[in-house]
Amino acid sequence: MEKSITTDTTSAGLKAYSDGLKFDAKSKHQEAVDSFTRAIKYGYANTDIYLRRGCSSQLLQNHQLAINDFSRVINSRPDDCYPLFMISVSKYRIGDIKGAIKDIQIAIILSLVDNETNDEYREKAWRLGFGTHTVLYEAYLNNFRRNVD
Repeated sequence: MEKSITTDTTSAGLKAYSDGLKFDAKSKHQEAVDSFTRAIKYGYANTDIYLRRGCSSQLLQNHQLAINDFSRVINSRPDDCYPLFMISVSKYRIGDIKGAIKDIQIAIILSLVDNETNDEYREKAWRLGFGTHTVLYEAYLNNFRRNVD
């Protein structure tokens, strides 16, 4: 039986995504970005791919790609505080301090909502030594504000 082009493309996209996850876990960020980009080109695109590629791009100091990817995630998940936090970091790094402050303020408000996603973020922040992700975001906000012209 012959595979369809769609199935081949989907399989290739899934493999590229899987490769990206492996590279991401090993902190091989350029390889992760390349794999996630390949997955997207094969049509295997979802919010998680853009979030992960954005995070890897940010670590590579490719803030414009990170901002573009985080914007896609925010459009799909407007009530999720994490991509707003991440986009604020990249905006700050490229000098858009007012944009960074605006985004992180929204992230702080969203981080106070009682839901399962925020429970996961709180746990991750706690493991990083912060009481909650809200406390982490507030620390970044204070840093951003110190650098406003």
